[in-house]
Amino acid sequence: MSRLANKVILITGSTGMLGRNSALALAKEGATVVLLAREKKQKIVEDLYDQIVAAGCPEPAILYMDFAKCSNDDYYALYETLAAEFGKLDGIVHTAANLGNLTPLAHTNPEKWLLSINTTLNTPFYLTQAMLPLLNKAERGSVIFFDHAEVADGSQAYWGSYAVAKAGLNTLMKLFAGEFESQEKIQFNSIDPVCLNSAMRYSVSPSGNRDAKKVADVITHIIDLNDDARPFTTGQTFTL
Repeated sequence: MSRLANKVILITGSTGMLGRNSALALAKEGATVVLLAREKKQKIVEDLYDQIVAAGCPEPAILYMDFAKCSNDDYYALYETLAAEFGKLDGIVHTAANLGNLTPLAHTNPEKWLLSINTTLNTPFYLTQAMLPLLNKAERGSVIFFDHAEVADGSQAYWGSYAVAKAGLNTLMKLFAGEFESQEKIQFNSIDPVCLNSAMRYSVSPSGNRDAKKVADVITHIIDLNDDARPFTTGQTFTL
C-alpha cells in the first residue's frame, strides 16, 4: 500500500521547482495533492495536474490564490473550500517564497520588501492558522516550512527581506511546535536544503551552484514527514 494513501496535502508554490516535484512525489505515494498557485501560472499548474493524472495517481485539486493580494478572509475562504471538499487536511508543504531584492537596506523598495515578507513569512502563518481545524481532523497533521539558515542568521549582507522572513519563519515553526507538542496531533518542522538550483537561485547566480543539493533529497524528507509510520517529530529542522 502507498505510504500516503488517503492523505490530503496542500502545497503552496506548486508551480516552482520544489513545489512541482513535491506534488508529483506525494501523489505517487498515494496522496491527494491540492495545488495552490497564482492564476498567471495556470498553464504550468494545469500541466502538472495532467502529469499527475497520467501517472495514475489520485486526482489532484487546483486552487488559485495570489498571496500579494490576499486578506485574512481569503485564507478562511480557502479553509471552507477544503472543508467542504475533503473534510480534513493531512499536511501543508510551504514551498512558496519571494526573494525580494538583493540590495542594501538603505535602498530597498518598500513595496518589494512587503511582498517578500508577505509571501515568505506572513502567508505561512495566516494559512497554517486558518487550516488548524482541518489539520486536527487528520490522524496526524504535518506542516513543513523551509529554512535557509545561511542567510537567516543575518551574516549575509544584502539579503534583506528574504533573510528577515526566513529568520521569522524559523521562529514561527518553533512556536507552533511548542504550542501543539503536548497534543501529539500536528507536527511542525522545517527543511533546510541549503542550496537548490531553482529559479530563485538562478536569479541570484545565473550559473547556479555546482554544490547544490538534489531536489530528490528534499523530497525524501517531505515524504517521511508526512508518513504516519514515522515517530511523531516536531520542532526540528532537517538540514541537507
